[in-house]
Amino acid sequence: MATIIGRILATVIVVALALCTFAKLAPIGLLQVLVVCFGWALAYFGDELAPLLGVTTTSSTYQYVERVVRGIGWFLLLVVLALYIARVIRLR
Repeated sequence: MATIIGRILATVIVVALALCTFAKLAPIGLLQVLVVCFGWALAYFGDELAPLLGVTTTSSTYQYVERVVRGIGWFLLLVVLALYIARVIRLR
């Protein structure tokens, strides 16, 4: 259940930032949208994209690699979201 909620939340964040950027409403650049999309892919698919990061999994390390890859994805999502919020309220 937590995975489904996480996937939905990650998708909402990506769609909101991408729509605001392409509608010229957001002060974030195209590079940040690409970082958000990469973070979304890691947060959404998790272990399936681990080879992109150079991480291989075995049956005993699957549960740990899944958490680390999803954590990296969420970190990227939240960093770009924080930059967006900081620019909107004119902190940066």
